[in-house]
Amino acid sequence: MARLTPSPPSAMTGPGAPLGRARRAHREAMEKVYSAARVQPEEHRDVLAQLWKENLAHGEVSQEFLERRMRWFQEQNPAGPPRTWMGFHGPEREIIGSGSFYPRDIYVSGRKLKAGVLGDFGVTRAHRIAGAAMSIQRELAKGCRDAGVDFLYGFPNKASFPIFQRAGYKKIADSIIWVRPLMAAYKLHELAASSAGEQHSTVSAVVQRVAERAASAIPHPRWRALWEAAEPAATPAPLTQALSTAAERLVQRATVKPDNALVRAAGRAVDGSMALRDAAALLARGSRVRTELVDAADHRFDELWSRAKPAPIAGERSAQFLNWRYAQLGNVRHRFFCMLDRHDGRLLGYAVYAVRNNKVEVTDLFCEDDGPLLDALLLEFCQAMRREGHVSVGMLLVTPPAFNARLRALGFFSRPHPPKVGSRWLVVHLDPSFPEELRRVLLDPNSWFMTDGELDV
Repeated sequence: MARLTPSPPSAMTGPGAPLGRARRAHREAMEKVYSAARVQPEEHRDVLAQLWKENLAHGEVSQEFLERRMRWFQEQNPAGPPRTWMGFHGPEREIIGSGSFYPRDIYVSGRKLKAGVLGDFGVTRAHRIAGAAMSIQRELAKGCRDAGVDFLYGFPNKASFPIFQRAGYKKIADSIIWVRPLMAAYKLHELAASSAGEQHSTVSAVVQRVAERAASAIPHPRWRALWEAAEPAATPAPLTQALSTAAERLVQRATVKPDNALVRAAGRAVDGSMALRDAAALLARGSRVRTELVDAADHRFDELWSRAKPAPIAGERSAQFLNWRYAQLGNVRHRFFCMLDRHDGRLLGYAVYAVRNNKVEVTDLFCEDDGPLLDALLLEFCQAMRREGHVSVGMLLVTPPAFNARLRALGFFSRPHPPKVGSRWLVVHLDPSFPEELRRVLLDPNSWFMTDGELDV
Protein backbone atom coordinates (compact mmCIF):
# COMPACT_ATOMS: atom_id res chain seq x y z
CA MET A 1 0.00 0.00 0.00
CA ALA A 2 1.30 3.43 -0.85
CA ARG A 3 1.55 5.72 2.15
CA LEU A 4 1.87 9.44 2.73
CA THR A 5 5.55 9.13 3.59
CA PRO A 6 7.84 11.57 1.80
CA SER A 7 11.32 11.76 3.26
CA PRO A 8 11.55 13.93 6.40
CA PRO A 9 12.11 17.62 5.71
CA SER A 10 15.10 19.47 7.09
CA ALA A 11 14.80 21.11 10.50
CA MET A 12 13.00 24.41 10.12
CA THR A 13 13.59 26.17 13.40
CA GLY A 14 16.48 26.61 15.80
CA PRO A 15 17.05 27.80 19.34
CA GLY A 16 18.52 31.16 18.26
CA ALA A 17 16.20 33.83 16.87
CA PRO A 18 18.56 35.00 14.07
CA LEU A 19 19.17 31.42 13.00
CA GLY A 20 15.43 30.75 13.08
CA ARG A 21 14.74 33.79 10.90
CA ALA A 22 17.46 32.76 8.47
CA ARG A 23 16.03 29.28 8.16
CA ARG A 24 12.51 30.63 7.64
CA ALA A 25 13.81 32.95 4.93
CA HIS A 26 15.64 30.05 3.29
CA ARG A 27 12.51 27.91 3.48
CA GLU A 28 10.35 30.60 1.91
CA ALA A 29 12.91 31.15 -0.83
CA MET A 30 13.01 27.44 -1.58
CA GLU A 31 9.23 27.20 -1.70
CA LYS A 32 9.11 29.95 -4.32
CA VAL A 33 11.06 27.84 -6.79
CA TYR A 34 8.37 25.16 -6.60
CA SER A 35 4.81 25.29 -7.91
CA ALA A 36 1.92 22.91 -8.35
CA ALA A 37 -1.15 22.72 -10.56
CA ARG A 38 -4.05 20.38 -11.00
CA VAL A 39 -3.78 18.04 -13.98
CA GLN A 40 -6.02 15.53 -15.66
CA PRO A 41 -4.58 12.11 -14.70
CA GLU A 42 -5.51 10.46 -17.98
CA GLU A 43 -3.39 13.02 -19.87
CA HIS A 44 -0.30 12.29 -17.75
CA ARG A 45 -0.71 8.59 -17.05
CA ASP A 46 2.81 7.57 -18.08
CA VAL A 47 4.45 10.29 -15.96
CA LEU A 48 2.26 9.54 -12.94
CA ALA A 49 2.92 5.82 -13.32
CA GLN A 50 6.67 6.44 -13.31
CA LEU A 51 6.43 8.70 -10.25
CA TRP A 52 4.44 6.03 -8.41
CA LYS A 53 6.86 3.27 -9.42
CA GLU A 54 9.98 5.22 -8.39
CA ASN A 55 8.70 6.76 -5.16
CA LEU A 56 5.80 4.73 -3.76
CA ALA A 57 5.97 1.14 -4.98
CA HIS A 58 7.33 -1.45 -2.58
CA GLY A 59 9.98 -3.39 -4.48
CA GLU A 60 10.01 -4.18 -8.16
CA VAL A 61 6.72 -4.15 -10.04
CA SER A 62 6.03 -5.39 -13.54
CA GLN A 63 4.88 -3.11 -16.34
CA GLU A 64 1.67 -5.13 -16.55
CA PHE A 65 0.89 -4.55 -12.87
CA LEU A 66 1.83 -0.87 -13.12
CA GLU A 67 -0.64 -0.33 -15.97
CA ARG A 68 -3.33 -2.29 -14.17
CA ARG A 69 -2.76 -0.33 -10.98
CA MET A 70 -3.09 3.02 -12.78
CA ARG A 71 -6.36 1.93 -14.42
CA TRP A 72 -7.64 0.73 -11.04
CA PHE A 73 -6.81 4.01 -9.29
CA GLN A 74 -7.78 6.40 -12.08
CA GLU A 75 -10.82 4.76 -13.69
CA GLN A 76 -12.52 2.13 -11.56
CA ASN A 77 -13.36 3.73 -8.19
CA PRO A 78 -17.20 3.71 -7.98
CA ALA A 79 -17.10 7.05 -6.12
CA GLY A 80 -15.35 8.72 -9.05
CA PRO A 81 -11.88 9.38 -10.50
CA PRO A 82 -9.04 10.84 -8.43
CA ARG A 83 -8.03 14.48 -8.49
CA THR A 84 -4.32 15.01 -9.03
CA TRP A 85 -1.88 17.90 -8.59
CA MET A 86 1.56 17.81 -10.15
CA GLY A 87 4.60 19.54 -8.64
CA PHE A 88 7.08 21.55 -10.74
CA HIS A 89 10.53 23.02 -10.15
CA GLY A 90 11.84 26.32 -11.54
CA PRO A 91 10.89 28.22 -14.69
CA GLU A 92 11.51 25.11 -16.78
CA ARG A 93 8.67 23.43 -14.83
CA GLU A 94 10.55 20.21 -14.27
CA ILE A 95 8.12 17.60 -12.90
CA ILE A 96 9.26 16.65 -9.40
CA GLY A 97 6.26 14.92 -7.82
CA SER A 98 2.52 14.60 -7.50
CA GLY A 99 -0.27 14.27 -4.97
CA SER A 100 -3.80 12.96 -5.34
CA PHE A 101 -6.94 12.24 -3.44
CA TYR A 102 -9.54 9.67 -4.36
CA PRO A 103 -13.20 10.41 -3.61
CA ARG A 104 -15.14 8.43 -1.04
CA ASP A 105 -18.74 8.74 0.13
CA ILE A 106 -18.68 9.40 3.87
CA TYR A 107 -21.71 9.68 6.17
CA VAL A 108 -21.33 12.31 8.90
CA SER A 109 -24.17 12.26 11.44
CA GLY A 110 -26.31 10.59 8.79
CA ARG A 111 -25.54 13.16 6.09
CA LYS A 112 -23.84 11.92 2.94
CA LEU A 113 -20.71 13.91 2.04
CA LYS A 114 -18.00 13.47 -0.56
CA ALA A 115 -14.59 13.13 1.06
CA GLY A 116 -11.18 13.13 -0.57
CA VAL A 117 -8.77 10.48 0.78
CA LEU A 118 -5.14 11.53 0.32
CA GLY A 119 -2.93 9.09 -1.50
CA ASP A 120 -0.22 8.66 -4.13
CA PHE A 121 1.81 11.54 -2.68
CA GLY A 122 5.43 11.25 -3.76
CA VAL A 123 8.34 13.57 -4.52
CA THR A 124 11.44 12.58 -6.48
CA ARG A 125 14.51 11.94 -4.37
CA ALA A 126 16.43 15.01 -5.54
CA HIS A 127 13.63 17.33 -4.37
CA ARG A 128 12.59 15.78 -1.08
CA ILE A 129 12.59 18.99 0.91
CA ALA A 130 9.71 20.79 2.57
CA GLY A 131 9.22 23.33 -0.23
CA ALA A 132 8.50 20.75 -2.90
CA ALA A 133 6.02 18.79 -0.78
CA MET A 134 4.39 21.97 0.54
CA SER A 135 3.72 23.33 -2.94
CA ILE A 136 1.74 20.20 -3.82
CA GLN A 137 -0.21 19.81 -0.58
CA ARG A 138 -1.02 23.51 -0.26
CA GLU A 139 -2.53 23.69 -3.76
CA LEU A 140 -4.34 20.39 -3.27
CA ALA A 141 -5.94 21.64 -0.04
CA LYS A 142 -6.88 25.00 -1.59
CA GLY A 143 -8.51 23.34 -4.58
CA CYS A 144 -10.44 20.52 -2.93
CA ARG A 145 -13.87 22.23 -2.91
CA ASP A 146 -13.57 23.32 -6.55
CA ALA A 147 -12.54 19.74 -7.33
CA GLY A 148 -15.85 18.44 -6.00
CA VAL A 149 -15.24 17.21 -2.45
CA ASP A 150 -16.49 18.55 0.88
CA PHE A 151 -13.39 17.79 2.96
CA LEU A 152 -10.08 15.94 2.91
CA TYR A 153 -8.56 13.43 5.27
CA GLY A 154 -5.22 11.68 5.30
CA PHE A 155 -2.82 9.56 7.26
CA PRO A 156 0.70 11.06 7.37
CA ASN A 157 3.56 9.76 9.44
CA LYS A 158 5.51 11.75 12.03
CA ALA A 159 8.10 13.05 9.56
CA SER A 160 5.60 14.41 7.04
CA PHE A 161 3.02 15.70 9.54
CA PRO A 162 4.49 19.26 9.67
CA ILE A 163 3.86 19.60 5.93
CA PHE A 164 0.16 18.86 6.38
CA GLN A 165 -0.07 21.00 9.49
CA ARG A 166 1.27 24.02 7.58
CA ALA A 167 -1.18 23.28 4.76
CA GLY A 168 -4.08 23.70 7.22
CA TYR A 169 -4.81 20.12 8.28
CA LYS A 170 -5.97 19.40 11.84
CA LYS A 171 -4.71 16.38 13.76
CA ILE A 172 -7.66 14.32 15.00
CA ALA A 173 -6.30 11.14 16.56
CA ASP A 174 -3.42 8.68 16.74
CA SER A 175 -3.64 5.32 15.04
CA ILE A 176 -2.87 2.25 17.12
CA ILE A 177 -1.53 -1.14 16.03
CA TRP A 178 -3.37 -3.94 17.86
CA VAL A 179 -2.03 -7.50 17.93
CA ARG A 180 -3.60 -10.64 19.36
CA PRO A 181 -1.36 -13.73 19.63
CA LEU A 182 -3.07 -16.94 18.53
CA MET A 183 -0.22 -19.33 19.27
CA ALA A 184 2.31 -18.99 22.06
CA ALA A 185 5.24 -20.71 20.35
CA TYR A 186 5.85 -17.95 17.81
CA LYS A 187 5.77 -15.31 20.54
CA LEU A 188 8.25 -17.24 22.66
CA HIS A 189 10.60 -17.51 19.68
CA GLU A 190 10.11 -13.79 18.98
CA LEU A 191 10.89 -12.95 22.60
CA ALA A 192 13.94 -15.19 22.53
CA ALA A 193 15.40 -13.02 19.76
CA SER A 194 14.62 -9.70 21.50
CA SER A 195 16.67 -7.75 24.04
CA ALA A 196 16.50 -8.36 27.79
CA GLY A 197 14.69 -5.06 28.24
CA GLU A 198 12.04 -5.96 25.64
CA GLN A 199 11.59 -9.37 27.24
CA HIS A 200 11.07 -7.85 30.68
CA SER A 201 8.64 -5.24 29.33
CA THR A 202 6.53 -7.83 27.49
CA VAL A 203 6.43 -10.23 30.44
CA SER A 204 5.44 -7.39 32.78
CA ALA A 205 2.59 -6.32 30.50
CA VAL A 206 1.22 -9.86 30.21
CA VAL A 207 1.51 -10.55 33.94
CA GLN A 208 -0.20 -7.27 34.77
CA ARG A 209 -3.08 -8.19 32.47
CA VAL A 210 -3.41 -11.62 34.08
CA ALA A 211 -3.27 -10.12 37.56
CA GLU A 212 -6.02 -7.60 36.78
CA ARG A 213 -8.30 -10.30 35.43
CA ALA A 214 -7.58 -12.66 38.31
CA ALA A 215 -8.22 -9.95 40.91
CA SER A 216 -11.56 -9.06 39.36
CA ALA A 217 -12.69 -12.67 38.88
CA ILE A 218 -13.51 -13.15 42.57
CA PRO A 219 -13.95 -9.70 44.19
CA HIS A 220 -13.09 -10.85 47.71
CA PRO A 221 -10.52 -8.67 49.60
CA ARG A 222 -8.30 -11.65 50.49
CA TRP A 223 -8.29 -12.91 46.90
CA ARG A 224 -7.56 -9.46 45.52
CA ALA A 225 -4.70 -9.01 47.98
CA LEU A 226 -2.97 -12.04 46.47
CA TRP A 227 -2.94 -10.36 43.04
CA GLU A 228 -2.98 -6.62 43.71
CA ALA A 229 -0.31 -4.55 45.45
CA ALA A 230 -1.50 -2.35 48.30
CA GLU A 231 -0.44 0.76 46.37
CA PRO A 232 1.14 1.42 42.94
CA ALA A 233 4.76 1.74 44.16
CA ALA A 234 4.58 -1.17 46.62
CA THR A 235 6.12 -4.63 46.20
CA PRO A 236 4.07 -6.81 43.83
CA ALA A 237 1.45 -9.03 45.43
CA PRO A 238 2.52 -12.67 46.12
CA LEU A 239 0.84 -14.43 43.19
CA THR A 240 1.74 -11.65 40.76
CA GLN A 241 5.38 -11.86 41.83
CA ALA A 242 5.40 -15.65 41.51
CA LEU A 243 3.82 -15.56 38.05
CA SER A 244 6.24 -12.87 36.89
CA THR A 245 9.26 -14.88 38.09
CA ALA A 246 8.00 -18.07 36.40
CA ALA A 247 7.27 -16.26 33.14
CA GLU A 248 10.69 -14.62 33.00
CA ARG A 249 12.39 -17.97 33.68
CA LEU A 250 10.39 -19.54 30.86
CA VAL A 251 11.44 -16.77 28.46
CA GLN A 252 15.07 -17.15 29.53
CA ARG A 253 14.90 -20.87 28.91
CA ALA A 254 13.30 -20.25 25.53
CA THR A 255 16.17 -17.91 24.70
CA VAL A 256 18.70 -20.69 25.30
CA LYS A 257 16.67 -23.68 24.07
CA PRO A 258 13.49 -22.55 22.31
CA ASP A 259 12.56 -26.12 21.31
CA ASN A 260 13.01 -27.90 24.61
CA ALA A 261 10.19 -29.95 26.11
CA LEU A 262 9.27 -27.48 28.84
CA VAL A 263 8.89 -24.57 26.42
CA ARG A 264 6.83 -26.68 24.00
CA ALA A 265 4.60 -27.89 26.84
CA ALA A 266 4.12 -24.35 28.12
CA GLY A 267 3.27 -23.18 24.61
CA ARG A 268 0.65 -25.91 24.16
CA ALA A 269 -0.86 -25.07 27.54
CA VAL A 270 -1.11 -21.39 26.68
CA ASP A 271 -2.57 -22.18 23.24
CA GLY A 272 -5.20 -24.41 24.81
CA SER A 273 -6.01 -21.79 27.39
CA MET A 274 -6.52 -19.08 24.74
CA ALA A 275 -8.73 -21.31 22.60
CA LEU A 276 -10.80 -22.35 25.63
CA ARG A 277 -11.21 -18.75 26.74
CA ASP A 278 -12.48 -17.69 23.29
CA ALA A 279 -14.94 -20.58 23.19
CA ALA A 280 -16.19 -19.73 26.68
CA ALA A 281 -16.59 -16.05 25.79
CA LEU A 282 -18.67 -16.89 22.71
CA LEU A 283 -20.75 -19.39 24.68
CA ALA A 284 -21.43 -16.78 27.36
CA ARG A 285 -22.65 -14.37 24.67
CA GLY A 286 -25.10 -16.96 23.39
CA SER A 287 -23.71 -16.46 19.91
CA ARG A 288 -25.99 -18.11 17.32
CA VAL A 289 -23.97 -17.50 14.20
CA ARG A 290 -22.14 -19.32 11.45
CA THR A 291 -19.19 -18.14 9.43
CA GLU A 292 -17.89 -18.43 5.91
CA LEU A 293 -15.04 -17.12 3.74
CA VAL A 294 -15.60 -15.41 0.39
CA ASP A 295 -13.25 -13.73 -2.09
CA ALA A 296 -15.61 -10.91 -3.11
CA ALA A 297 -18.50 -8.93 -1.67
CA ASP A 298 -22.03 -9.73 -2.89
CA HIS A 299 -25.59 -8.45 -2.40
CA ARG A 300 -25.52 -9.41 1.30
CA PHE A 301 -22.94 -6.68 1.91
CA ASP A 302 -25.30 -4.10 0.36
CA GLU A 303 -28.12 -5.34 2.58
CA LEU A 304 -25.91 -5.10 5.67
CA TRP A 305 -24.89 -1.53 4.83
CA SER A 306 -28.52 -0.50 4.25
CA ARG A 307 -29.63 -1.54 7.75
CA ALA A 308 -26.41 -0.87 9.71
CA LYS A 309 -26.16 1.71 12.47
CA PRO A 310 -22.58 2.91 12.05
CA ALA A 311 -20.56 5.39 14.11
CA PRO A 312 -21.11 9.16 13.67
CA ILE A 313 -18.57 9.04 10.82
CA ALA A 314 -18.65 6.04 8.48
CA GLY A 315 -17.42 5.42 4.96
CA GLU A 316 -19.89 3.81 2.60
CA ARG A 317 -19.35 0.07 2.25
CA SER A 318 -21.31 -1.00 -0.76
CA ALA A 319 -20.32 -4.30 -2.39
CA GLN A 320 -19.11 -2.33 -5.40
CA PHE A 321 -16.77 -0.18 -3.31
CA LEU A 322 -15.48 -3.14 -1.27
CA ASN A 323 -14.66 -5.12 -4.39
CA TRP A 324 -12.87 -2.14 -5.96
CA ARG A 325 -10.86 -1.51 -2.81
CA TYR A 326 -9.96 -5.10 -1.89
CA ALA A 327 -10.77 -7.62 -4.61
CA GLN A 328 -9.97 -6.09 -8.01
CA LEU A 329 -6.32 -5.04 -7.96
CA GLY A 330 -4.99 -8.41 -6.86
CA ASN A 331 -1.49 -7.45 -5.71
CA VAL A 332 -2.41 -8.82 -2.27
CA ARG A 333 -5.03 -11.51 -1.79
CA HIS A 334 -7.75 -10.17 0.49
CA ARG A 335 -10.53 -12.41 1.76
CA PHE A 336 -13.83 -11.61 3.48
CA PHE A 337 -14.53 -13.44 6.73
CA CYS A 338 -18.33 -13.29 7.11
CA MET A 339 -20.41 -13.78 10.25
CA LEU A 340 -24.01 -14.72 9.48
CA ASP A 341 -27.16 -15.29 11.51
CA ARG A 342 -27.57 -19.06 11.84
CA HIS A 343 -31.36 -18.89 11.35
CA ASP A 344 -31.98 -16.53 8.43
CA GLY A 345 -28.51 -16.23 6.87
CA ARG A 346 -28.29 -12.44 7.26
CA LEU A 347 -24.78 -11.04 7.07
CA LEU A 348 -24.13 -9.56 10.51
CA GLY A 349 -20.54 -8.41 10.01
CA TYR A 350 -17.27 -9.12 8.26
CA ALA A 351 -13.52 -8.71 8.46
CA VAL A 352 -11.37 -8.15 5.36
CA TYR A 353 -7.91 -9.60 5.79
CA ALA A 354 -4.69 -10.75 4.15
CA VAL A 355 -2.01 -13.14 5.40
CA ARG A 356 1.72 -12.36 5.38
CA ASN A 357 4.33 -14.67 6.89
CA ASN A 358 1.54 -16.63 8.59
CA LYS A 359 0.36 -13.47 10.39
CA VAL A 360 -3.15 -12.20 9.70
CA GLU A 361 -3.54 -8.50 8.87
CA VAL A 362 -7.08 -7.10 9.14
CA THR A 363 -7.60 -4.21 6.72
CA ASP A 364 -11.32 -3.58 7.21
CA LEU A 365 -13.95 -4.42 9.78
CA PHE A 366 -17.68 -3.73 9.83
CA CYS A 367 -20.73 -4.90 11.76
CA GLU A 368 -24.44 -4.27 11.98
CA ASP A 369 -23.62 -2.47 15.23
CA ASP A 370 -20.36 -1.65 16.98
CA GLY A 371 -21.37 -3.29 20.28
CA PRO A 372 -21.65 -6.99 21.18
CA LEU A 373 -21.83 -8.07 17.53
CA LEU A 374 -18.42 -6.55 16.82
CA ASP A 375 -16.93 -8.33 19.85
CA ALA A 376 -18.42 -11.62 18.63
CA LEU A 377 -17.03 -11.04 15.13
CA LEU A 378 -13.51 -10.52 16.48
CA LEU A 379 -13.71 -13.64 18.66
CA GLU A 380 -15.10 -15.79 15.84
CA PHE A 381 -12.46 -14.46 13.49
CA CYS A 382 -9.60 -15.21 15.90
CA GLN A 383 -10.91 -18.73 16.45
CA ALA A 384 -11.08 -19.36 12.71
CA MET A 385 -7.57 -18.00 12.11
CA ARG A 386 -6.19 -20.17 14.93
CA ARG A 387 -7.78 -23.24 13.34
CA GLU A 388 -6.05 -22.35 10.07
CA GLY A 389 -2.71 -22.38 11.87
CA HIS A 390 -1.94 -18.64 11.79
CA VAL A 391 0.09 -17.26 14.66
CA SER A 392 -1.41 -13.81 15.25
CA VAL A 393 -4.05 -11.29 14.21
CA GLY A 394 -3.05 -7.65 13.79
CA MET A 395 -4.90 -4.51 12.77
CA LEU A 396 -4.35 -0.77 12.62
CA LEU A 397 -7.27 1.35 13.82
CA VAL A 398 -8.31 4.89 14.63
CA THR A 399 -11.08 4.49 17.19
CA PRO A 400 -12.72 6.38 20.05
CA PRO A 401 -10.44 6.14 23.12
CA ALA A 402 -13.12 4.22 25.04
CA PHE A 403 -12.99 1.43 22.45
CA ASN A 404 -9.41 0.58 23.40
CA ALA A 405 -10.52 -0.99 26.68
CA ARG A 406 -12.81 -3.36 24.79
CA LEU A 407 -9.97 -4.50 22.56
CA ARG A 408 -7.77 -5.17 25.58
CA ALA A 409 -10.58 -7.16 27.20
CA LEU A 410 -10.71 -9.27 24.02
CA GLY A 411 -7.01 -10.09 24.34
CA PHE A 412 -5.46 -7.51 21.98
CA PHE A 413 -2.21 -5.74 22.86
CA SER A 414 -1.22 -2.33 21.52
CA ARG A 415 2.12 -2.17 19.73
CA PRO A 416 4.28 0.82 18.70
CA HIS A 417 4.69 1.72 15.06
CA PRO A 418 8.01 0.72 13.47
CA PRO A 419 10.82 3.19 14.29
CA LYS A 420 11.10 4.38 10.68
CA VAL A 421 7.40 5.40 10.81
CA GLY A 422 7.27 6.80 14.34
CA SER A 423 3.56 7.58 14.43
CA ARG A 424 0.63 7.79 12.06
CA TRP A 425 -2.09 10.34 12.62
CA LEU A 426 -5.51 10.93 11.15
CA VAL A 427 -5.62 14.51 9.83
CA VAL A 428 -8.55 16.46 8.34
CA HIS A 429 -8.75 19.59 6.19
CA LEU A 430 -11.96 21.62 6.30
CA ASP A 431 -12.75 24.67 4.21
CA PRO A 432 -13.59 27.83 6.25
CA SER A 433 -17.13 27.72 4.83
CA PHE A 434 -17.74 24.16 6.06
CA PRO A 435 -20.95 23.95 8.18
CA GLU A 436 -20.20 24.38 11.89
CA GLU A 437 -22.43 21.52 13.10
CA LEU A 438 -20.58 19.05 10.85
CA ARG A 439 -17.22 20.61 11.65
CA ARG A 440 -17.70 19.78 15.33
CA VAL A 441 -18.35 16.12 14.48
CA LEU A 442 -15.39 15.79 12.12
CA LEU A 443 -12.95 17.37 14.58
CA ASP A 444 -14.09 15.16 17.48
CA PRO A 445 -11.87 12.06 17.91
CA ASN A 446 -14.79 10.21 19.52
CA SER A 447 -16.64 10.31 16.18
CA TRP A 448 -14.13 8.31 14.17
CA PHE A 449 -13.78 4.58 13.63
CA MET A 450 -11.34 4.04 10.77
CA THR A 451 -9.59 0.88 9.63
CA ASP A 452 -6.30 0.61 7.77
CA GLY A 453 -8.02 0.05 4.43
CA GLU A 454 -10.01 3.27 4.76
CA LEU A 455 -7.04 5.50 5.46
CA ASP A 456 -4.98 5.16 2.27
CA VAL A 457 -4.40 3.05 -0.84
